[in-house]
Amino acid sequence: MGNQTAGHDGNNQEADIGAVIRNGKEVLFQAFNWESHKHDWWRNLEKKVPDMAKSGFTSAWLPPPSNSFASEGYLPQNLYSLNSAYGSEHLLKALLHKMKQHRVRAMADIVINHRVGTTRGHGGMYNRYDGIPLSWDERAVTSCTGGLGNQSTGDNFHGVPNIDHSQHFVRKDITAWLQWLRYTIGFEDFRFDFARGYSAKYVKEYIEGAKPKFAVGEYWDSCNYNGSYLEYNQGILLAFLCLLCPRLIGGSYLIRFWTLMTQITIDKG
Repeated sequence: MGNQTAGHDGNNQEADIGAVIRNGKEVLFQAFNWESHKHDWWRNLEKKVPDMAKSGFTSAWLPPPSNSFASEGYLPQNLYSLNSAYGSEHLLKALLHKMKQHRVRAMADIVINHRVGTTRGHGGMYNRYDGIPLSWDERAVTSCTGGLGNQSTGDNFHGVPNIDHSQHFVRKDITAWLQWLRYTIGFEDFRFDFARGYSAKYVKEYIEGAKPKFAVGEYWDSCNYNGSYLEYNQGILLAFLCLLCPRLIGGSYLIRFWTLMTQITIDKG
């Protein structure tokens, strides 16, 4: 199904995924904003890497690196094309090299909930990916967003085909792409965009397959308000996070979530 080999053997490059977390000294820096694509970003950011390192940041969250219909990077199409509005693949690699020299890990923004198609297919929708790597057909798109795949295992991102992660060929291709980003391109950490769009068990599979040193997921949800004021107690959102994280981590875990008014702790031996 259009799989592109990543050239990585997980048995030969074992990594302790939890080592960074146990270290307890991580400081993550968001290294872009919504307007950054207008400012030759990979080249400009490379100049700032020494300052990032001096400031104590251990990981820098970069914008989505792949070709995208939206300049900000969140409507990807050809995942293996790293020429984006932020700069060329060559400039990206130069940035990652500089970051590695200064021991600031590069975090890739992984947008795999949805993908813009290249060709009209079932129902006259752009739900096929002919002519590019990962040349999936309509089975790779959830039935609730116009494809011939299964129902979504999470929330829908409207207006674009949502990827059906329940398909084995899809997960195999995505894992190979993540391994390519990790071991060939040089990203060390991952941030999973719109993680509420597909089951946490698939995020776990991708993390175990590509072995990032550190990984986070975006769960964007409404907060609790009292009229127009934000409430201190955000327990409903925290309760979801407590349910999600054990499914991702498995085994033994200790998770604490804080707000100004609420602490939720889960311990498991």
